[in-house]
Amino acid sequence: MTEQTGRVFWITGLSGAGKSTLARALQARLPQSILLDGDELRAVLGATASGFDRQSRLELARTYARLCGLLAGQGHTVIMATISLFHEIHAWNRENLPGYREIFLDVPEEVRRRRDPKGLYAAAQAGSVRQMAGAETPVDLPQAPHLVLHTACLSLEECVEAVLRLADA
Repeated sequence: MTEQTGRVFWITGLSGAGKSTLARALQARLPQSILLDGDELRAVLGATASGFDRQSRLELARTYARLCGLLAGQGHTVIMATISLFHEIHAWNRENLPGYREIFLDVPEEVRRRRDPKGLYAAAQAGSVRQMAGAETPVDLPQAPHLVLHTACLSLEECVEAVLRLADA
């Protein structure tokens, strides 16, 4: 019996960077891929009540990484859209996830604030959101991502094409 090995596209960046948008567009181009979105997983796993502090986020990122490993180990292409900006998670992923490709969406804060799809930046400014990643809660920007995309300057199609080229490399 041959072992099936899939791959994992780990799309990371701060809120408003375009992770979910890119992940959905990429899934449309990669037939039979599995899309996991950090916000949706948090709800499915019942982690909405858990904290947003660094330690709680780190534990949740570990869960996401292990789930990606399980699915990729079964031969699936997994697209994971998550903030999960921790050096230890990125290192674990590189060591343990088959076909791991780390894609960092690097977007200036003013663009993320303007996009603000979930209203988090406005809520943080108003004081109703605490422990926002990259603001009150520190993050580790990736040290050596496989691909950096500046989604403020690139079209969605250009980003998808860049990821697909990475997939073929």
